[in-house]
Amino acid sequence: MPAEPSFYAPVGYSIWWPLIGVALLLLVAGWYGYVVLSTRTANAAGIPGFVPPRNPGSVQSRYLGIVDDIERRHDGGALDGRSAHQELSVAVRAFVHEMTGIAAQRMTLAELRARELPAVAAAVRQFYPAEFATADAAGTVDVHSSAAAARMVVAGWR
Repeated sequence: MPAEPSFYAPVGYSIWWPLIGVALLLLVAGWYGYVVLSTRTANAAGIPGFVPPRNPGSVQSRYLGIVDDIERRHDGGALDGRSAHQELSVAVRAFVHEMTGIAAQRMTLAELRARELPAVAAAVRQFYPAEFATADAAGTVDVHSSAAAARMVVAGWR
């Protein structure tokens, strides 16, 4: 055994190992960021600050009840044809606004078509003749078929 112990310097590591470690950490952080951003709920229709309803089924059932009430009041004589169509239009447009955040209450038929809401546009197109007709002509349009169109928009919403 030698009298003086010999000193062995630590083995030097390559600079590549810390760089690979940092790259792996960045890769994992990027993956987590991607997962979080790709799975969060987006704003419907690209409207800033819009939060979709928590329970769309309850919104649908509420508006189906509104349509039923309008039809019932018309059948009972409380609403004439023109007023019933105007209320159906308001109900359908308010439903679209509540589900998407799109200000459908202020949109024309052409604007609804441009927003690619074909079922809504078809229903509103059906409401138009009675909504804007004279009181005599509005009574000739069938409220029941218009209410069915409104129910189709609300119940068929996805």
